[in-house]
Amino acid sequence: MSTAAINPKGPRVYAAGNTPAAWASTYLTSTVGQKILVGTTGLLLVGFLIGHMIGNLKVFSGPESLNRYAYFLKHDIGALLWIARAGLLALFVTHVVLALYLKRKAAVARPVGYHKYRTAQASLPSKTMLWTGLVTLAFTVFHLAHYTFGWAHGATLADGTVVNYLDLPYTLADGTVVHDVYRMVLAGFGTPWISALYVVCQLLLFIHLGHGIQSALQTLGLVGKRFTPAAKALGWAVAGTIFVGNLAIVVAVWAGYVK
Repeated sequence: MSTAAINPKGPRVYAAGNTPAAWASTYLTSTVGQKILVGTTGLLLVGFLIGHMIGNLKVFSGPESLNRYAYFLKHDIGALLWIARAGLLALFVTHVVLALYLKRKAAVARPVGYHKYRTAQASLPSKTMLWTGLVTLAFTVFHLAHYTFGWAHGATLADGTVVNYLDLPYTLADGTVVHDVYRMVLAGFGTPWISALYVVCQLLLFIHLGHGIQSALQTLGLVGKRFTPAAKALGWAVAGTIFVGNLAIVVAVWAGYVK
């Protein structure tokens, strides 16, 4: 039976209970719809991670390049930056909440566990997705407290004074005084325990993304069984690129390449 009719003198007329809003409500509250949302938000977050990494790699171009880029994001874009941040927060919250909900839903569906749990195809990354995801969530909170708000650690000046990261000034070539993001990065990764924490969390993020990307592609129906090996290779390649790019910044500070 048709769920809608075309009125030659007016808009499409939908049958009761078959409006787009009703369809969306039914679809998004289903397990399939929620899995698709998890996959979609996950891939969008991967896109952000790639862009974030590329921006951070400007540290290798020196303080002028990185600080001008940071100033552009904060001041030249203006309100668009806050819109992007709000959208990113919505993606992140949706991804985390739905992933936890689906995990709980699966546990409730089987209140009594397997007598002997054995998997034929599940790999270690797939079995630890929840835990690597939760660690990544905790790391994201720390990362914001560390570099965005300057709550977790301070920068030590030449005279021994410790100041908030946000109080570090830098004068661009055109005379504009901006926040010194370059020196902030050096102050952060110049501290051994912070650097070690970042390395461990980046490794866990690598494991999470390596499986998550190819899983999302399969959930969205973008790859079939025939192309599963290619999807896995793509997932680990993207995850590896993000891992190496972020790790390179930490190692460069350790080695004194970035001063």
